[in-house]
Amino acid sequence: MTTHMEHLLNVRLCERFGDAAGWSEVTRLTASHLRVVVTALGAEDALTFLTAARRALDEEESRAGTIHLGFGAHLWTHLEDVSWGASSLARTSAWDAMLTLHRLSVLAPDPGLGAHLDSAVDACRLRLVPTAAGF
Repeated sequence: MTTHMEHLLNVRLCERFGDAAGWSEVTRLTASHLRVVVTALGAEDALTFLTAARRALDEEESRAGTIHLGFGAHLWTHLEDVSWGASSLARTSAWDAMLTLHRLSVLAPDPGLGAHLDSAVDACRLRLVPTAAGF
């Protein structure tokens, strides 16, 4: 991840969760795994991946209480037709980080994975449209 991208991610996380020194344990851990996703994939592929993860999370939440395959299966479905620029190693790294993020959100549901994903998606969008961010 470039220093610029890491800065954008930290800014978005701080805007949502306050000063990093006061972050909860789950937010600190989630931030490090989000950095893995963005570093491995780059801003453009990370935006696609994180958007798919958000849709998978929404789908999982909408099916709560019913029989379904879960977050990983929903994520796979949203990613199966994506054309990637990143290597298979980078995609595997991002995949594993996302499954860990999801597991952390199950163990510590507050503030929720969706809030963390939304912050990372915003950072990737700003990275891809630097004039909107004033950079």
